[in-house]
Amino acid sequence: MPPVLRSSLSESLKSSLSKPLGEGGDLRLTAALTGKHPAQIVQAMDELTKPEALAVFNWLDNERAAEVLDELDPETVRFLTDNAPPGRIAILLDHLPMDDAAEIVSEADPRRTESLLAELMTRAPDDAAEVRRLLAYPEDSVGRLMTDKFAVVDHRMPTGHALDYVRRAADGLETINEIYVIGDDKKLRGMVTLRSILTAQSNRPVQELIEGEVVSVSPTVDQQEAARMISRYDLLTLPVTDSTGHILGIVTIDDMIDVLVEEFNEDYLRAVGSDAQELERKSPLQIAKLRLPWIMATLFIELLAGFVIRYFDTTLTKFILLASFMPIISAISGNTGLQSAAIIIRGLSSGQVQLSHWRQALARQMMTTALLGTACAVTLGVIGAIWDKHWAFGLVVFLGMFASVNIAGVVGTCVPLISKQAGFDPALTAGPFETAFQDVIGISIFLSLASFLLHWLH
Repeated sequence: MPPVLRSSLSESLKSSLSKPLGEGGDLRLTAALTGKHPAQIVQAMDELTKPEALAVFNWLDNERAAEVLDELDPETVRFLTDNAPPGRIAILLDHLPMDDAAEIVSEADPRRTESLLAELMTRAPDDAAEVRRLLAYPEDSVGRLMTDKFAVVDHRMPTGHALDYVRRAADGLETINEIYVIGDDKKLRGMVTLRSILTAQSNRPVQELIEGEVVSVSPTVDQQEAARMISRYDLLTLPVTDSTGHILGIVTIDDMIDVLVEEFNEDYLRAVGSDAQELERKSPLQIAKLRLPWIMATLFIELLAGFVIRYFDTTLTKFILLASFMPIISAISGNTGLQSAAIIIRGLSSGQVQLSHWRQALARQMMTTALLGTACAVTLGVIGAIWDKHWAFGLVVFLGMFASVNIAGVVGTCVPLISKQAGFDPALTAGPFETAFQDVIGISIFLSLASFLLHWLH
C-alpha cells in the first residue's frame, strides 16, 4: 500500500479512537475499517500505539481479525494475545490454517502457550492436537509450516472418481492444484495436477498421470532449504514425508515466499551492521544499542587507515596529488569487495554456491573483478597521467587501482566462504567489518606501490 494511503488510514483510526466508543468513536472506527484489506489494516496498526492497536483489533470481526493477527509482527502478536478478551484468540486460531495458528501460538508469551492451547482444546480438540503436533517440530523446520489439508488419492482410483473427490473436499483443503497419489502401502508415489485430471479420460487410473520423480522433504529440514527446493523445481506445493515415505503434510508456496522474504531482510540488515529485530517496533534508544557496537568496531578498524596514511606521510608530502586518488581507490575497492561478498552470500543462501565447489566460485569472482579492475584502473591511470603530466604517476595509479580492486574482490569472496565453513553467519562478515578492512587494504596497497614506484622512477 502506498505511504499516503497508509498514513490516511492510520490517521483515520487515531481520529476515531480519540472519541470514546459509543459516543461517535465506534461509528467513525467502523467507517474507517469498512472495505479495508487486512494488509492495509496491519500497516496502519504498525503506526499506532499498542493500546490503540488493541482497540482496533478488538473492533474487527473474527474473520478479519484472524487474518490481521497472522500478518502482525511477533512483538505485537505477543501484546495482543496477552491483552485480548478471554477466549478471543482461541476463536481466531480456529479460523486459521493450523500451520498459521501454530506460528501465532509460538510467538505468544511462553506463559500463555498452554492456556491458549487449553482454550483451543475446549473449542476445537482436533485443531489443538494438530497445533501441538506442529509445535513439536524444531523451530524454523518445515514441520512447523506444513498442513494436512491437502488432496490425496489412491493410485488405482479412476480420474473421474478423483475429480468427484476434489469437488467434495475442496472447501476443506489448502489447495487443489496438486493431488498427491499414494500406493497400497500408503507411501507417496507422486503427484498429479488438477489440469491433468480434468483433461484425462474419466476411467483412466490416476497413477498413469504421474510425471517425473516425486520431490519431498523431511519435516525436520530447515525452512530455507525447502524454499530453495520449491524455487529450484518450480513447485506450488512441496510434500513432507517421514523416513518410511509416508506423506505427513505439504508446505505451500505462500509460506515459502514469507520464509524467503524474512531471510532476505535478515541478511540485508546484518550486512549493513543492523539487526532483523529493527523491523519490529523498537524505540530509537533500543535501535541505537543494537547498531552502536558495529559502528564503533568500524570506527576503530578505519583508524588503521589513518595509521597507514601517517606511515606514508613523507611520500604524500612529496607527491601531494596522491591524496586526491586515495578516496577513489578506497571507495571502488571497498564496493567491489562488498559486491563480491553479496553475490557469494546470496549464492550460499539460495544453494547456487556450494562450499565443496569454492574454487569455481572464487575463480569466477576473480575473473569478474579482473575485468572491473582493468576498466577502472585504465580510466583512473589515464586521468592521473594527465593531471601529473607524467606517465609514471599514471602507472602508479593504474597498478594501485588494479591491485586494490582485485584483492578486495578476493577478500569479499573468501571471507563469507570461510565464515560459512566455520559455522558463522556469512552475512555478518559482509557488513562494516569487511568494508572497513577493504578500505584499509586499498589504501595500504596504493600507498605502498606509490612509495616504491615513485621513488624508484624518480
